[in-house]
Amino acid sequence: MSSESAEASDAYEHHVHWFRSTFFQILVVGGVFFCGMYNALSSLGAGGLATPWYANATAAAGYVFMAFLCVTGGVIVGKIGVRLSLLIASTGDIIYAGSLYLNSKNGTQWFLMFGSIISGCTDGLMYAVEGPIITAYPEPDRRGRMLGFWVFMRNAAPVIGGAIIFGLNSSIDSSGGVSLRTYLVIIGIMCAGPFIALLLSHPSKVQRKDGVKIIFRKTGWKRTMYEWFKVVTSPNILLLCPLFFTSWFYGSYIGTLQTQYFNVRSRALCAFVTPWGDIAGGFMIGYFLDNKRLSVKQRARWSFIFLMILNLVLWVWTAIITKQLEDQQPVIDWTSPLFGRTFTLFILFEVATMATQTSLYWIISHMSDDFIVLSYMTGTLRGVECAGQAVAYGIKSSNTTDWISIGLNVGLIVVSLPFAWVVIRKIGVSDFKEIAFADKGHVEKVGARDGDNSSLASEKDPTRDA
Repeated sequence: MSSESAEASDAYEHHVHWFRSTFFQILVVGGVFFCGMYNALSSLGAGGLATPWYANATAAAGYVFMAFLCVTGGVIVGKIGVRLSLLIASTGDIIYAGSLYLNSKNGTQWFLMFGSIISGCTDGLMYAVEGPIITAYPEPDRRGRMLGFWVFMRNAAPVIGGAIIFGLNSSIDSSGGVSLRTYLVIIGIMCAGPFIALLLSHPSKVQRKDGVKIIFRKTGWKRTMYEWFKVVTSPNILLLCPLFFTSWFYGSYIGTLQTQYFNVRSRALCAFVTPWGDIAGGFMIGYFLDNKRLSVKQRARWSFIFLMILNLVLWVWTAIITKQLEDQQPVIDWTSPLFGRTFTLFILFEVATMATQTSLYWIISHMSDDFIVLSYMTGTLRGVECAGQAVAYGIKSSNTTDWISIGLNVGLIVVSLPFAWVVIRKIGVSDFKEIAFADKGHVEKVGARDGDNSSLASEKDPTRDA
């Protein structure tokens, strides 16, 4: 019997309780993201404010703290556990939304900066806890689709939030900030997040269809810091860092374009529609990455080549659109001639960016099966991404020329390609360098062979057949 047939048979034999299933755990994480609504506010451009410059400055500050907590958050998750980490992480965006409301109403800029920093810290912890859940929990043959479902859940927030925003602002056909009621409705939804976080199961209680247990290792501080440093400085992670850095670099420029040239109701429409691009990108790449008609090597290489070409083509399109906007200086309504081509560009950026990030999580899932180590790896992924966003928003915190952002985005993508390819070509072909971590008398191998679950669980759990 082939290994895939054996996995399918094993998955059939093990029944799981819905509350402990991997699907429900990802549903919980997605539910917390849904209530976060941060993406819904971000998709307005400048958090819905009238001008982008100070909003971009506060976003840059928030991303600095987010980057630090992403990279180091895995240590916190290992010490306080996944449920408490997710609970704490669900609170920061509520403060940020409140600061946007007060700044829009009273011009309270100091609180907007404070809210952005708090949100950055809690979001960094969020990414450190969600990463290992969405990469370690799903069974290998469902990993791509589970990543797609996670993308859907985290982007259901801006879809629903965008519908609310659009409904409250569709009559405002001038430029400026969104209505104050927008923030109050979003804050009300956000308050459900901490309660949803309490539904998350401890890794040891999670039940997989293949019967494999999730091991949540406990180590002392000295050992924890040694393992963390060993993982985040491993050659394969460092080679991927340039691609991590550039993967969300585009956001500040696109958001600034919306604020500069779109009127309020067109920005509200963007907030409602563009998240569908994220959902489409996540599901399409997820199903492709689970396609068993292609080898793992083919899936990794073909998806990488296609996505990098798509990103570069979009930046050529962006340069053309930017020149047209600079020449005409329009205020774009959805009835304007420039709306269709600009709006389509925004949607395709969401498709390409989310597909790229989903594929990066999939790549990392083939580099280790250890929950704690995946927390360090995915935290590094998001941390370096946030560092890139901090730089990008810092550049757009003043009225700099648009061509700096365009040139940097294209240059960063091109520079990252050869480094990332060194890792991509190993997926499904050879072993990654193994890092052996001893725990309670046995050795957990991190960076294991693709498809090997030995480091994730030492044995099948016979009690899960109930």
